[in-house]
Amino acid sequence: MATVWTIPIDITSRWLDNAEVQTFLASNDLDNASPDPRVRFAQFADVTKSLERHIGHTFSSVQGAATALFDGIEGGVPVALKLAALRLILKEVYQTRHAPQPFPKRVGEELGTYVYALLDPRNRSVFYVGTGRGTRVYGYVWEALAENEHRQTLEDPDTDGAEVKAATIARIREIFDSGHEVEHYIVAHRVADSGGVADAVRDGVVGALGLNEGAELANLAAGVGEHRAVPVDDLVLQYAAEPVPNLPTPCVVLEVPAASRRGVTSEQVYELSRGAWAAGAAVRNTDDIPVIVFADNIVRAAYRAKSWSSVARPGDASLWRFTGESDTELESQFVNKRIVPAKVGLKKWPTHGWVPHLTQARPGR
Repeated sequence: MATVWTIPIDITSRWLDNAEVQTFLASNDLDNASPDPRVRFAQFADVTKSLERHIGHTFSSVQGAATALFDGIEGGVPVALKLAALRLILKEVYQTRHAPQPFPKRVGEELGTYVYALLDPRNRSVFYVGTGRGTRVYGYVWEALAENEHRQTLEDPDTDGAEVKAATIARIREIFDSGHEVEHYIVAHRVADSGGVADAVRDGVVGALGLNEGAELANLAAGVGEHRAVPVDDLVLQYAAEPVPNLPTPCVVLEVPAASRRGVTSEQVYELSRGAWAAGAAVRNTDDIPVIVFADNIVRAAYRAKSWSSVARPGDASLWRFTGESDTELESQFVNKRIVPAKVGLKKWPTHGWVPHLTQARPGR
């Protein structure tokens, strides 16, 4: 357990709601504070701006935090306001140093050459973008945490200069010291050795910048699409997963992209999966029809539909929502396994996500 002073990403709202701050603004008789409310408000505004400038920063001592936050403010900061700010950002943390594990060799083969980004979870900012093969995405974190055994799995050399390397490692150690962990994203993979490389790198940079909350990129005006950055863990799951066995006939295969969101619960996956779907009579009239739910080509859940109810939408009476139950036998066969369009006789998944599999011949309704 360690004590640190970290400015969180939601510091502004927490600062405005802080009882000590409200007392400072409302009281005219505080020690070392001006009796003029206009002066106190100006001091409050200065500290607010300083806190916002330092979002994501972590300090290992109260002196370091105070120096960074208050020393540059003209006219000084009253003691009451300093204490309010320092108490608000005080945090006791377990300085976890869980190093990521090397992923299987076949995952590296599937990824090929890739562009990756390291993200600071304290302020959701990308602080490093690099390229590599194999487990290079973890290289700097392993070096920062002195995981020398893991570093031996690296296939390609480190090409960064000393200054870049030092700054990256320092940032990583600061993140871990604050009780957080670096987030790793693959923003473009299977980059060809020749031809299309410039486009792939461009897409990678766009994807990395798009991780920043509030990013306004013209490239993303039409939606995330091909520029979506993917957490490394998700790609490892996708490429290391075994293929699904033969699907039951009949069944329904549903693509529910939100089912792969980090932190999503099984209850949320079920609600997301229920629909509305363009379920034809052949599906609705099949008792206990299996429903296989996937996202990013990985099966996330398996149910048996017990009933279907019409979803009332203006001008469209053909959409249906199912009510079902999890099926442990189906889950053991399919969940966390890889499914591809060819498994149901398709070249690619339809954009609407609805794939009935009623016969071995081809999908139906």
